[in-house]
Amino acid sequence: MPCFDKKLEASRSELTSHTWHGQSGDAVRDVDCVITARELLMLAESRDISFPGLPKHPVAGLPSFPEPRLNEFLFGSQRGQKRKRQDTAAIGTSGGYLWHILKTKQARHAGSQITVKRGRNQDVSEYSIVDPDGTAIFKAARYYGFRNIQNLVRKLKPAKTSRLPGATTGRKVGVSRRPGVAKAGGDSDDYAFVEVMACPGGCTNGGGQIKVGDVATLRQVGGTGIENGGSQEMLPQQREWLAKVDEAYWSAESNDSPADDSEARAESDAEHSPARDSVMSGVEDNPDMVDGINHAHIHDIMKHWSTITGIDLDTLMTTTYRVVESDVGKDKPGGDVERVNALAAAAGGGW
Repeated sequence: MPCFDKKLEASRSELTSHTWHGQSGDAVRDVDCVITARELLMLAESRDISFPGLPKHPVAGLPSFPEPRLNEFLFGSQRGQKRKRQDTAAIGTSGGYLWHILKTKQARHAGSQITVKRGRNQDVSEYSIVDPDGTAIFKAARYYGFRNIQNLVRKLKPAKTSRLPGATTGRKVGVSRRPGVAKAGGDSDDYAFVEVMACPGGCTNGGGQIKVGDVATLRQVGGTGIENGGSQEMLPQQREWLAKVDEAYWSAESNDSPADDSEARAESDAEHSPARDSVMSGVEDNPDMVDGINHAHIHDIMKHWSTITGIDLDTLMTTTYRVVESDVGKDKPGGDVERVNALAAAAGGGW
């Protein structure tokens, strides 16, 4: 994984057999270990394994998942459809959950189109689903990186109400936060969904991702020195390297033919960044098929999983979250040290 936070997620007490199975005794974790891409290089280096020298064909005799139907679903050869470069740029670098929401919404409105508008930088994009007459029926956005997230949160804050009698209750329409600075992007109040990721560049650029400097080190004869959690400085070549990582991720969705490979190589020479404004249309003929994913088949597999385990789907598929409430202006029981210690001692590290 390119993300360090996956280690924290895997350590949650909720993701153990005690929660979903209810068994007694020692809990069995759903995830044994999370290894980042950088850690994988460190493991190989410690055992004198050279990745450039490894064969590029698949290893024969891979063990199968014990349940045949789930094995075919998880590891079958037909994993998905080959995506166009325009689609991958609009989908983003964090798995495509927002994009699937957009395609699902579009499938319910015949003739609608998805418009993509780039924000003030490459890590901000705004999406709209518009009817044939141009009316927006759904708006969403993606914000990657803490600085962009901070700007989004500032937009969401309600206007301060003046205590003076007769004063206006909010900012005047058309007045920007600073004189002479126009409001960037759309109105955040109109967003039905916002995809937020802490890392600039999205999940692909997580703290555990291989850096372009690591690649240069690997290509050196006897090169060493890869450190886990090293400098996260964004080198000029880093974005180009991440574009190659994204290309490899999306190209793994399908078994490409030689013609497809040559086409992909030709496309890789083109600019990878999405257009500042673009329009995408199209609705699947099959109502259960959205963006190459058969919803009916997915639900059928989930029901099969529930049947063979004897556990209801809600227990298998859902998790909980902690509600964070502001304690500003409230009496705090105990000191800060006591509260921090209590949180650290909580099951699952306070998740």
